[in-house]
Amino acid sequence: MIAPKFVDLYARNAGLRDKLIAERDVVLTYALRALLDEGMMDHLAFKGGTCLRKIFFGSSGRFSEDLDFTIASELSEDDVLVRLVEVFNRVHHGVAFTLGEYYKTEDDTSFGGDVLYRHDWNDGGRFRLQVSLRERPTLPPAAQPFQPQGYFAQLEFEPFAVRALVPIEVIAEKVRASYQRAKVRDLYDLYRFAPTPFDGELLRRLVVLKLWQVRDPFDAEAFFSGLRSNRYDWDDLRRLLRADERVEPEHVLTAVEGRFALLRDLTALEKEVVANAKSGWNDVLAGRLREEARSLFRRHQRPGAAGPSR
Repeated sequence: MIAPKFVDLYARNAGLRDKLIAERDVVLTYALRALLDEGMMDHLAFKGGTCLRKIFFGSSGRFSEDLDFTIASELSEDDVLVRLVEVFNRVHHGVAFTLGEYYKTEDDTSFGGDVLYRHDWNDGGRFRLQVSLRERPTLPPAAQPFQPQGYFAQLEFEPFAVRALVPIEVIAEKVRASYQRAKVRDLYDLYRFAPTPFDGELLRRLVVLKLWQVRDPFDAEAFFSGLRSNRYDWDDLRRLLRADERVEPEHVLTAVEGRFALLRDLTALEKEVVANAKSGWNDVLAGRLREEARSLFRRHQRPGAAGPSR
């Protein structure tokens, strides 16, 4: 584990109020390296808030306190869990990880637990590990490099790439999270994506599919009315941002409402999938929408193809 003076410098440069948030961010890099070294990233796709900071937004993104993944492998769920427990009950580059107690939800939608860690100058750290079992990624995950950080030169290993969901599927995951829970972090992440180019038609298909997979019909009007329900704890967000970053709730809400208004324009097929979501048995219907999404994605990947629509 790198020396505390470098983490102190990282925390100061990041404008953090709490040094331990910076320390945990560094440890999460070690945890991801452990997963890579042990071959586990062949079976997982990285996603969530830590993924956004480390891969997409870098120093401009918010900090996060956990590791989130989706299974992306033919390996059984139980085998993935067993191997994760093995990875996080070892010492990796001077950080001793312990994953003792873990859970699997009754509806088999996820498993995970609190990973404890200790190193030379902190013997009481922890972060949350969660792996989604709801579905496999709709689009093929890709190895993506980290955004550079000031402490990288002090690491015992070279910067590396991590297999992760592609950006448009990460955004769809955030829309689903914002639809199903009232965490201001999800709203902020959508706000950060608002200025970026992405294919709205592809995003809408992915959002409808992701909610269909958990038998929750997507209702665009409910999504947008929920944004204005005064349910967000803005103080919880501020501790994960630079001290000098000013977040104006009205500005965030207006930006998200404007950029994601395209979610209201459901096609006939999307409406059918939404209507079927509660029963969740019509795989053929959802399969048609899934193939539409993959076809749109492949179109963007062709050499010389036009960039994503705004």
